[in-house]
Amino acid sequence: MDKENGILLERAIKLSGRKNINNLHDDKSISVIEFLLVPERYAFEEMYVSEVLFLKEITSVPGTPSFVMGVINLRGKIISIINLKKLFNLKERGLTELNKVMILKNEIMEFGFVADSITGNKSVLLNTLSPPPITLSKMEAEHVLGVTPEGLILLNAGSLLSSNQIILK
Repeated sequence: MDKENGILLERAIKLSGRKNINNLHDDKSISVIEFLLVPERYAFEEMYVSEVLFLKEITSVPGTPSFVMGVINLRGKIISIINLKKLFNLKERGLTELNKVMILKNEIMEFGFVADSITGNKSVLLNTLSPPPITLSKMEAEHVLGVTPEGLILLNAGSLLSSNQIILK
């Protein structure tokens, strides 16, 4: 019976997309900022979020890809604002006063994106994440770390901040 359970566990791990059995016992958690891109709930790891701002005037920039909403002036610094809904082919909804701009930053890149609302922060256990849904395109899947049991989609900020698709020269 133990051999049977071991085989079933190995199959479950392969189907779940986990790399090895040790991941099942890893209790590492990360702190995330949760936000809405209606109707879905998303999150970024907190270490990549430098600040959250009220949506103010965005200046459009001609000749940029459709996912670039424009730029804002943040204390004398010009920050690009992208539309994750266009990047991930999600249904568009008009902007309101409830929209927020979340600034993502690492040592190389900094940009903002518009969220429908910020719902808070929480801790996520990494061993509870399911792999990205198979319905996502390859580009979309490479920017998703996983999905929590509650349906929160954890995005890979490090991947987005270094993506050749987003970084325009």
